[in-house]
Amino acid sequence: MSHSSQRRPIHVALLAASGTAIAWGALAFGAVYPWAFTPLAIGCAAIGIAALIVERRGRPQIGALAIALAAIGLAIAVQLVPLSPATLARVSPQTDAFLRQYDLSYTAGLIGDPDREPARAQPEPAHHPLSISPEKTVIGLALFAAFALFLAGTTRLVSALGARQIIGPFVIFGLVLAVVGIAQWTLTASQERPLVFGFWRPRDGSRAFGPFINPNHFAGWMLMALPLALAAFYDALVRTLHAAPSDGRDRMAILASPSMGSLLLFGLSCIVMGLSLIMTRSRSGLGALAVGSALFAWTVIRRQQTGAAKAAVLASFLLLLLGTAAWAGVDAVAGKFIADESLGSVGGRVSAWKDTVEIIRRFPLAGTGIDTYSVAMVLFQSGDRTLHFREAHNDYLQLAAEGGLLVGLPVLGAVAIFIRDVRRRFREAPREGTTYWCRVGAVIGVVSIALQSLVEFSLQMPGNAALFAVLAAIALHQSPSFRSASRSAFPFRH
Repeated sequence: MSHSSQRRPIHVALLAASGTAIAWGALAFGAVYPWAFTPLAIGCAAIGIAALIVERRGRPQIGALAIALAAIGLAIAVQLVPLSPATLARVSPQTDAFLRQYDLSYTAGLIGDPDREPARAQPEPAHHPLSISPEKTVIGLALFAAFALFLAGTTRLVSALGARQIIGPFVIFGLVLAVVGIAQWTLTASQERPLVFGFWRPRDGSRAFGPFINPNHFAGWMLMALPLALAAFYDALVRTLHAAPSDGRDRMAILASPSMGSLLLFGLSCIVMGLSLIMTRSRSGLGALAVGSALFAWTVIRRQQTGAAKAAVLASFLLLLLGTAAWAGVDAVAGKFIADESLGSVGGRVSAWKDTVEIIRRFPLAGTGIDTYSVAMVLFQSGDRTLHFREAHNDYLQLAAEGGLLVGLPVLGAVAIFIRDVRRRFREAPREGTTYWCRVGAVIGVVSIALQSLVEFSLQMPGNAALFAVLAAIALHQSPSFRSASRSAFPFRH
């Protein structure tokens, strides 16, 4: 069954809506502000639900992952259930102790008739959820639910259309976003605090890169997008070489082939997107880029039959990385890796990580509540308080602090199911063709952002989280050409 036979107007509309959501999430300052992430969450949830309805009989089977995601959402919802003071003190005594110091309204309520004599009115804490800041946890739960629906629906949508239908527009937007970032950075190089798009001043005083308020978050977006562009480029290269005449004659005719146009477009996109990432001078981004590039190069090299071909692939990747770094400025990039004592450096974040470990130790079962790290650090930050840590700069530690075992265990289960399902998708299809390389690019993008999350919080930007959901969907999807072994001797055709 071809891709085109699966394509219907409703699929085209959903694909366009998904692309619009990704573009909005990136261009609206990473959707970091409520006015930006609210419509993004509503749109992603609507797209996910619509895709699940349209493809309710579609593939792949995602029941186990859906249950795991629902378990995470349920665990977060449990953090919002009001508990009596006695129950709260038993389940999470540190929550009770924290609220007595932080929230005056927690102990301000009076039990009994207020008209009674004051001596008979005893102050008692009011009912309160496990979350130390329920209003923040409500937002966290809403965003998680929206992106979980988006992931499930997009998985079915990509399975119906094929990854190639997604990758082309996606890479083109990545190229546009990279150009915007490079242009903004170049035109405002002399400004200490430039305006975003020429009119928006970041509230925290940081120096933006492109539409993102923080260069590290722009780097995180590109870390996820660039491997897909590389995968599309390599797939186009293979198709172009296969279209070349085997007898060596009329090789100039290949320049007019459709695959050559795709090859040039994807190649340009890879170079410009890589350049924009390096120009952010994000240490976490550059480190993850090096690892992701090495993984992709290793995957390609393993598929080469001769030593000369392997050497050519390795030289090409080194030339791409070193050439792009030289274009961006080697001295400036290398200078970012010099250790310093600022709070922005890895060394300066160690104190925040130590404080986060202390929060984990005190709130082991239920955590402080999703999206409450900044509130918890009001009391638990022990280092220099000239800068308040609103994030742990390590998503794994922050999730453990906010979720405890209550949320952490379902998350581990969901990750295990995701890895299992992606491995199944690799095993059921040949290691060649567009589907394979798109899946490789998506997995490397997931690995790259996971590495950056060790020292950053890019995935806490809703715009980046929406993109992550698309990558996960591409990694999980089944090609429209898939057939079960019981129905066909050839389970997958390209």
